[in-house]
Amino acid sequence: MKEEGLREKVLQAAQKWDLWGYGSFGLPRLELEGDRYLLVENLDGIVEYGASCIRLAAGSLQVSVRGAGLEIASMDRGSLAIRGRIREVTMTEAGR
Repeated sequence: MKEEGLREKVLQAAQKWDLWGYGSFGLPRLELEGDRYLLVENLDGIVEYGASCIRLAAGSLQVSVRGAGLEIASMDRGSLAIRGRIREVTMTEAGR
């Protein structure tokens, strides 16, 4: 079975049995505190970094954070914390 097909099966099972929160399933985990702090886990790297936009690679997804005065508060293997005035968080398929 191709990797993408297996991933889709796992996501379907998680949806069917409401398993969200028990594992990452290869997806990024985001924890937002108000409009000032965002923790992103299960990420692969930084695509773009600036005071108004930070884009992150996370498997087949890209996480974009837009706002003002954005900065990396902390970074560890596979996780990153952003602080600043967060206005928008979006996820898109990588390459789009």
